[in-house]
Amino acid sequence: MDKKNSYDDLCPACKRNGRVFCPHSSALFVKAEVEKNLSENISGPSPPNLFVGTYGYPNISAGPMISIGRTVDNPAQLYGMEYGEIIRQRSNMVIGRQAQSIFSRSRKIDELQDAVMSVKDVDMEALFKYKPKLVLTMDNVLQPMGPSGELKDFSVIGNPSVPWAVDQIREDNVLAVDAIAELTGKGFDSHYLTKLLSAGVLGRKVNRKMVPTRWAITAADDTIGKQMLEKVKELPEVQEFMVFTNEYLFNHFEIIVLPGAFEFEQFEAWFGSSPKNANISEEYEGFEGRTTYASKQGGGYYAGRFGVAYGMLNHLHRQGRAVVIREILPDYTVPVGVWEVRENAKHAMTGRPHKFETLNAALDDAFTRLKVPRSQYLSKTRILRQMKISDFLR
Repeated sequence: MDKKNSYDDLCPACKRNGRVFCPHSSALFVKAEVEKNLSENISGPSPPNLFVGTYGYPNISAGPMISIGRTVDNPAQLYGMEYGEIIRQRSNMVIGRQAQSIFSRSRKIDELQDAVMSVKDVDMEALFKYKPKLVLTMDNVLQPMGPSGELKDFSVIGNPSVPWAVDQIREDNVLAVDAIAELTGKGFDSHYLTKLLSAGVLGRKVNRKMVPTRWAITAADDTIGKQMLEKVKELPEVQEFMVFTNEYLFNHFEIIVLPGAFEFEQFEAWFGSSPKNANISEEYEGFEGRTTYASKQGGGYYAGRFGVAYGMLNHLHRQGRAVVIREILPDYTVPVGVWEVRENAKHAMTGRPHKFETLNAALDDAFTRLKVPRSQYLSKTRILRQMKISDFLR
């Protein structure tokens, strides 16, 4: 659970709504802290990253992200931090924006790609037309964003540390999906591969283009998740009912794994003061996968499936039918991005499960921690409707 604010730290709106965390007071504090360090010229060592927008696609704005303080860039390393600290971390990354075509082959884009490929911090310098502004906007796919401004120029001062395997992939003329598979096999994580995809480093040379950051995050989760599932579907099936649980950033997860060949179903339940009136979405795929975009949950669906696939492959070493129930609690007032779903699911699946001989016993256990009535999920489920009598009487 995230640390609660004291009552005196809550703004009037949060006091009225009975919240335990106030994003507004945290944001105001961070804003004042960050703005002291902003100027038209920003330089220093930064975790190599870039931001590619969606507006006007295929003519977008893109540019480097430059740190103005000690910053954790990888979402996996943000896991466990409190809300306020996550906002602070993201606010320390200044975004430089320049109008670009996604197909740009300019020298500056080439320089930025070199920086993004680095596995170590890179010294960068950015000159802005005006002092960047911090407007704390929140998004359910992207992380909270730091200050941004229009670039006049930027330079990579230090030498990027690019692994040989990544440099070789850039020179090879292979599909992006094949490049991701090869680099995943060599131990590069999803965050790093998302950056390469967004920067336009991967894919056949003639087709390479920058990919908006929000699209790249979901594309990487989908692609890497499918590649893990190819291996998962070759594993033995679980022989008992398992319940995995985790809660972080006011998001509660119960993952129920049932005997059988892989299937996946995910629920998202948003509710205010009354769980009985929850807004519930459901998405599903069978053993053969799905051919349509999970529009009801978007990137959250692919992030959740990633976490389950990761856990089955690397920790459970078994496949099964997975039902993910995500309840978004009222204090989740600042969406931090789908990395929260991915990490919550991964940490649930890598924990020790509760094991049961019957489905009823597994459901009884999970619903001691869930707030939305069981009937609301059972009326929508596809996997739990498929149960055989033997599933209840094992």
